[in-house]
Amino acid sequence: MTRIMIYGCSDDLIEVARMGQFPDEFFPVAELGGYDTTEEDPGELHFSDGSILKVWYGDGDQGIWRIEIEHQGSAAIVIVDAESEDGIYTDTAYLTAPDLKCTQYVREGEVEEL
Repeated sequence: MTRIMIYGCSDDLIEVARMGQFPDEFFPVAELGGYDTTEEDPGELHFSDGSILKVWYGDGDQGIWRIEIEHQGSAAIVIVDAESEDGIYTDTAYLTAPDLKCTQYVREGEVEEL
């Protein structure tokens, strides 16, 4: 099984990491530009199982990263909600499936292959 973790960092980066076999072990896969993403114009992460996640910064007037399922593929997806902009300020998504890969990042009509 492959487990991938997605989360926001600062106000401009979307992080993609592959989880290891221990709970606190992870390996960076990609650091993607998420500056000026909004709920109306999010970044989209596409996965090899067909899943698509929407990721954006800002929840109303709060500095919080949000992650939402756009399309559910065969992977199991769990999203842990952010606490507050003063604490844990990012939703964190965990995707689990055999041989899972993050394949594309789509933003403003541009596709970045991963």
